[in-house]
Amino acid sequence: MVKFRHIPPTQFLKGFEAASRLESFSRAADELGLSQSAISHQMRLLEGHIGQPLFMRFGREVRLTDAGRDYQRTVRRCLELMEEGYRRLEPFRKPGSVVIYAPRDFSRRWLLHRLPALRAAVPACEPWLDTSGAAVDFETMELDLAIIYAGAPPEGCESLLIARDFLSPVATAELARTLRTPADLLGASLIHDERPTGLADWLRGVDVEPNGTWHGTNFSDSDLALAAAEQGQGVALGSLILAGEAIASGELVQPYDHVLDAGRGWYAISTRDRLRDIDVLGTWDWLREQALVVPPQAVPK
Repeated sequence: MVKFRHIPPTQFLKGFEAASRLESFSRAADELGLSQSAISHQMRLLEGHIGQPLFMRFGREVRLTDAGRDYQRTVRRCLELMEEGYRRLEPFRKPGSVVIYAPRDFSRRWLLHRLPALRAAVPACEPWLDTSGAAVDFETMELDLAIIYAGAPPEGCESLLIARDFLSPVATAELARTLRTPADLLGASLIHDERPTGLADWLRGVDVEPNGTWHGTNFSDSDLALAAAEQGQGVALGSLILAGEAIASGELVQPYDHVLDAGRGWYAISTRDRLRDIDVLGTWDWLREQALVVPPQAVPK
């Protein structure tokens, strides 16, 4: 069986979309730069291909049949998807384009404000940051490098440790004033994300039994968990890498010195083939210069 044998020529679909939207073959012809007779001929061929009428003709105006209205929704959706696909190819046509896959929280909290520094260090680089969360596959995907959160980098690729992940409670300065000892966390409003290591693990590290620390608001996104902490909604066990800017600016405070190693980190990964590109290699070297593999220093209260 031949695939897609029911799909008519694209120019017929563009004519149909215009005619159904404008309810006129002549107006559709003007929009597409064709003659009215050409659009009319295309629609007769399209109806023959579909096997049923799509339009009711009323002189110079047309109306969709029930089948036409149903087909219009499909055609418009498909044309919009094809247009979106074309726009997504634009970065590949730009010289210097470097496609980077990265987790959303890391991109928002660590990478975003460093992009101007990347552009300054690699002037020809045109970064394209993809935070869709797709599983990275260099064999089937158009990407140059990826940043992943893992215990160790995958085998079979080039890897670079950007930062180990270290955790500690963070809160606004006002809320932090109520946290004199680690045990005070047991009575505080808590914020959780879906990181495997949680507040209970941090409390055990300071010899506090973590009874009840599962209560509080949960987020699947570490960036949103930190945003909630910045709004004073509670205390989060924050990644000091992701929370670094907020701590430096005073939006968040690290009330305790104890830091927990999450046993994971952010790795840049790529392939030898991708790294032959001068702009990809420049981005890779820039990431190497940004690498931080020791625990961030505790910020005093």
